[in-house]
Amino acid sequence: MKTLSYIAESILLWGVLPLWILSGSASGIGFLAVAGLVTAVVSAAFSLYSTLVAFYWTGKFPGLLTVQNQTVTSGPYRFIRQPLYVGYSLFLLGVVLLSGKYLFLVLWAGICCCLLLYTLFIEKKLVDRDERYAKYRETVPLLLPGRGKYIPFDFTRCVPWLFIATSLVVKFLVLVLLPSKVKNARVLKERKPFIIALAHQTHYDGPLLFYSIWRYIRFVGTAIYVDRMKLLRNFGTIPVKRYTIDTSAIRQMLSTIKEGIPLGIAPEAARSWDGKFLSVKKEIWKLFKMLKTPIIPVKFYGIQRLWPRWAGIFSPGFSTVEFGDPVQPDDPEMERKISDFLSKEDPTFDKPYRSYRHIERLIWRCPSCGKVGSIESFRRGFSCNSCGKSWNRPSVNEVIELHEKIKPGNMGLSFPVKDRVFFRGEEVDGLIMEDSAMIGDFSLKYSDIKNSSIEKSIEPVFGTADEMVIFKSNSSALMWQEIIDFQIKFRLKRGDYHTDLWG
Repeated sequence: MKTLSYIAESILLWGVLPLWILSGSASGIGFLAVAGLVTAVVSAAFSLYSTLVAFYWTGKFPGLLTVQNQTVTSGPYRFIRQPLYVGYSLFLLGVVLLSGKYLFLVLWAGICCCLLLYTLFIEKKLVDRDERYAKYRETVPLLLPGRGKYIPFDFTRCVPWLFIATSLVVKFLVLVLLPSKVKNARVLKERKPFIIALAHQTHYDGPLLFYSIWRYIRFVGTAIYVDRMKLLRNFGTIPVKRYTIDTSAIRQMLSTIKEGIPLGIAPEAARSWDGKFLSVKKEIWKLFKMLKTPIIPVKFYGIQRLWPRWAGIFSPGFSTVEFGDPVQPDDPEMERKISDFLSKEDPTFDKPYRSYRHIERLIWRCPSCGKVGSIESFRRGFSCNSCGKSWNRPSVNEVIELHEKIKPGNMGLSFPVKDRVFFRGEEVDGLIMEDSAMIGDFSLKYSDIKNSSIEKSIEPVFGTADEMVIFKSNSSALMWQEIIDFQIKFRLKRGDYHTDLWG
């Protein structure tokens, strides 16, 4: 019923009334007509933006005759409490000027008076419905901005305009070019805060979430990655430092949830290389329990074939997004329920990849003869230039099996392993040995390494007590991580070692 009322109101006030005023207008173009056209267009755009800000915050389209259920403190609402009324009044004024029928100014003045009286009436209801509105009303003017009378921008209480614009563009592009299916979206209808826990496979995860959700979400990302891509900060991304207790990030998460904004977190804290679900560190489970917010797991199907981490380009295709039922943080089986959902079988894994170019970043040695760096990839498969073995259009599951086969511990490895790397501004030799690695003249002892990760899919990162050792591998960053992590975890028997590859 509310939806029908909103549609009827919009048609009447934004359609029928302006068309009636414009009907039979003179065709001449004068200064007032031009001023009216500009005023109508600008104020309509302003009203649309105000509407979208409120919708992304509350989940409901605000109407001129609708009482809001929540206090909106974002976009134009930071400066005036009723931007939609201001926008509509100016829009109607522009229509009257454009029509050239200036007697309609009397009608316009009457409508503005009615809207003003109605605005004062509904503000009393807003104070009763939302206790925060009383404080908001004391800070922000009703219709006209005032010096010093505004709410400072903060990602925890404001929807970035870039987020809204990107969301709308992505929704259009996915809908038109890459139609995708969304399953169980009903779990998102309740406008309370929640945590989206996604199995992070590709860079396409984000666009698919934009496509699936009509709501502002603050994603949590690795600090080193967010710092390099300033655009992520403009989306409201919360940067988190790896392998440490980042109290600043935790405070931002708590503040965000307190304001009713959902969080997007990848429990694995890294993109999967072959599509397999990675281990979730115990710190993530502790974080979920500490935030005391329902967790909604999200599973993507089909995207591993479209844009695997090792690939250079995106191959367009169909995909599916499935939302799981909310899991309460105090549920004794919380960890199992989320892990089981995120590790569900993907039926598309029985199909081949769209392209196999750059798969040598994943299959960094031959699964047949074990030769390191001998894999040569092409669009329909890959082969070994040492033993001549070839694989033609293997399925995702078959690639997973080949990747498992070449891992240290499953296939013998001869040291040292040689590579060329870009380190500290120059290309140097890299050697992976049993207890240390040589990167040019720099010696990296495994006993000093505290953690590891891979950034941008080409840069191994090894953290010591003193520094983060980062370089670019010419062959495979994953090779460096898998070999060194295995040596540390199982040869040195470091149970406290932090890695994406093992729990």
